[in-house]
Amino acid sequence: MPITSEEASKIKEHLLSQLTNFPEDKQTQIQEQINSMTDEEVETFVKQNKLNHLGGQCIFCAITSGKSPSHKIDGDTNNIAILEINPESKGHTLIIPKEHLEEIPDTTRFLAQKVAKKLETKFNPDKVEINELKIMEHSLLEVVPIYGEKKKRRKASEEELQELQEEIIKTEEIELPSKPEEIKSEDIPILPPRIP
Repeated sequence: MPITSEEASKIKEHLLSQLTNFPEDKQTQIQEQINSMTDEEVETFVKQNKLNHLGGQCIFCAITSGKSPSHKIDGDTNNIAILEINPESKGHTLIIPKEHLEEIPDTTRFLAQKVAKKLETKFNPDKVEINELKIMEHSLLEVVPIYGEKKKRRKASEEELQELQEEIIKTEEIELPSKPEEIKSEDIPILPPRIP
């Protein structure tokens, strides 16, 4: 089914929101190309680049519903926390409400605080910023660990994202001795009898 003009407009808007991921000298040219595309050209572009998740539904709704792949590091019944594919720093995370909302709910803010604490513990950044975003009319939060100066966004590789996901969600393993030491009876304290 062909995309509507409204869907094409939303897709263009989403593509334009990604301009910062391109070199500055190319951004104006890319912006002009996107703006000059007809609805049919947008549809062809979506098909050629396998961006079918952009037609009719915002990318974040596609991620929360499992239609688009992501690297989940946390979540609850109302939100999902995923690694940003174009991060500013190690651990840059998006906290996405599962509902397409205009306002950010308290549950989303709570999960962002939880993720920020987890990133502070794991990576010891100088600080962690929590910023509000609205992309394709979907409100969300980003959690950005800051290590020294802010860096420009860059495209993270699939392997890098997978390793980082494993590192963040990995629980600290408790090391147990390979052979249990014998417990001597004198090591067990004798308690006085209990009176009911």
